[in-house]
Amino acid sequence: MFPDRTFYNKRIPKQKFYEKLKATSRLERQFTDEIESIYWKNKLSPETLNISAGKKVKEIELFEVKLKEQKLSNNIIEIIDREIPYHIVFRLCFKDLVQYRVSYKESSKNREGKFKIESYYYTDWGKDSNAFLSINGLDLDKVYENFIIQIAGGKLQIGETTDLKEAVDVAKEQDKLKAQIQRIEKKITKEKQFNRQVKLMGELRKLKEQLESNM
Repeated sequence: MFPDRTFYNKRIPKQKFYEKLKATSRLERQFTDEIESIYWKNKLSPETLNISAGKKVKEIELFEVKLKEQKLSNNIIEIIDREIPYHIVFRLCFKDLVQYRVSYKESSKNREGKFKIESYYYTDWGKDSNAFLSINGLDLDKVYENFIIQIAGGKLQIGETTDLKEAVDVAKEQDKLKAQIQRIEKKITKEKQFNRQVKLMGELRKLKEQLESNM
């Protein structure tokens, strides 16, 4: 998928993550129950790609996580992504199926060398033979941004005057509105009082108008 010179293929024992992340016993059990193995598969850097480092992204790692079942708890990805001082793309594998996950994250203002996770994006599960990412960009900032855009698969609306940060903020607001709409729709179906139903319908209409204006 990536150029041969980026190939690293180093197996990382799960115990290394326990030690590095100072994991709780619950997190250790999740690693044990859900993950078969973790490989540091590729290292994308100025040396391995012959492109410039970015202002924010100095190196990108591809972690391949082989799973025992077709699922992985979100908190496992989040704690690895937050605590390890690299920009990481996760390639999850179960049998012949693959899913990519990546986060939009920014450097933490309060914790040097750590990240603040803003949003996660992931592909649908698909056949391994059809799963790939393209390296596009003149520096690693752009390469990472383009990974996010590819993995998001249309969930981010980026135009000529919209940058990735703005697109992420818009998508977060849309998700928030959609969740509110779903909650009110459920309330309406359960509500017995007509006056209360009318009030909820008014709230629902306003939220749908907000969502429409954000699309």
